[in-house]
Amino acid sequence: MNHSPFSELRDAHEPRSPEQKLSWLRGVVICVLWIALWRLSFVLEYAPFSSIWYPPAGLSFAVTLLYGWRGALPVIAAGYITAFWIDAMYGFASEPLALFLTSTSSTLAHVFSYAVGALFLRQFIRVHVIRTLPAIILSFVALGFITSLLAAFFGVQVQISAGSLSIFNLYENWLLRWVGDMVGVFVLTPLFFALLMWKTPMYSAWLRRLRISTQPTPLYQYLLKVTVSLTLLLCLIVLSWWFENPDVAFGAFFLVLPQMWIAYTENALRAVISLAIFSIVVALGAAIFALSDSAIIYQFAISVIAVTVYFSLAAPIMLSQSQSLQYQANNDHLTGVSNRRYFLESAEDEFARSFKNQFPVSLVTFDILGFRAINNNYGHSVGDQVLVEVAKCLRSELRQSDIIGRLSSNSFVLLMPALTHDSAQRFAEHMRVKLNYLSIEGLKQPLDFKCAAIEIEQNESVDGAIKRVSELLERAKTQSRRG
Repeated sequence: MNHSPFSELRDAHEPRSPEQKLSWLRGVVICVLWIALWRLSFVLEYAPFSSIWYPPAGLSFAVTLLYGWRGALPVIAAGYITAFWIDAMYGFASEPLALFLTSTSSTLAHVFSYAVGALFLRQFIRVHVIRTLPAIILSFVALGFITSLLAAFFGVQVQISAGSLSIFNLYENWLLRWVGDMVGVFVLTPLFFALLMWKTPMYSAWLRRLRISTQPTPLYQYLLKVTVSLTLLLCLIVLSWWFENPDVAFGAFFLVLPQMWIAYTENALRAVISLAIFSIVVALGAAIFALSDSAIIYQFAISVIAVTVYFSLAAPIMLSQSQSLQYQANNDHLTGVSNRRYFLESAEDEFARSFKNQFPVSLVTFDILGFRAINNNYGHSVGDQVLVEVAKCLRSELRQSDIIGRLSSNSFVLLMPALTHDSAQRFAEHMRVKLNYLSIEGLKQPLDFKCAAIEIEQNESVDGAIKRVSELLERAKTQSRRG
């Protein structure tokens, strides 16, 4: 394969995979942060070994996604530290060998589970299996679901083997752990991933590649939106506590609306920060008001809200891409008017409506005389500019219901509903005079045009009408040459 300096320059700026060098200092910071997040989730437990969310899961997924297997090293160190901490905190006084084996098992269960999902996603991005933001979000959600499930399963097995969990409590503990881990992955992985890349060239490259907006609104507007979201959430938490009815917590699913509001009107970083704040308040509220009966409802609500927010971020991009593809499929790339295929399809629909509703429809065509000579004498760039300016001039006089198309290299045709032949003929002559006065940079000769107009006949086909107006135009050009 041939490589040029330009391709090397492109590859240097194109993020092939989410990967950076992991320094010792950064590894220590990640380890300390992981332990701090573990401690936070431990404080907010509403059941043994179960929290509304498990923040270390999001950090583990993010660092492995960013650094590969090297990112697992600080997570492994943090896992050992927290395992020994738990043993000391609960006063288990385990034998050193047994403690080491249990610590190793629990750490590897956690690291392996999240490494599988993160490395798969990383490899998919590296080999360009997934390229766009919507595809990355879909893959992240699917892999986050699977990896959190693996982490919960292996974690529970380790606890049963160590004797810290009874097999009779397996189902309840496994489900709570799985949902808590999944919330941690869904909510915090994008935020940690962005923070770990903050102010690096790779951060800008990813924003550019995924077409993620970085333009924030004024800060007071963002804070107002967050305040509205948190106020509604606090009201719901208080109502859950006041009525002592877990069903009240289902109202949390409706709080996706203010989060979507933020996602649609703010940049991506602010949206994920808002989501993290929202989740923290949920966890704090459940702990302070002792809403253990409603905890799993809030967990699922946060998961659904997080996924909805991410797809809300991708929705404008998908819409933009769809509109761009539709525009390219329907419009002439040079002039922006309808191409032949789309014009004929639109004309068929308009003809059918006119026959049904009994209103006139006219076709008007314009031909640029001597266009081949313009290209030969002045160059194709001048010829292209002629086409652009002619199309712009024609569009400036059209009604909203009119359609303009480019049927050949130098021919434009107008579809004009509710316009009789006489009116169409007057319009054609008016536009021909106006076009004759067009001034094109680089063109040292006046432009000359011929035009023709017809009104379609009852049950006439589009092809038949196009053929009839083209023949009329050719007769006009022939008479001009003879005269």
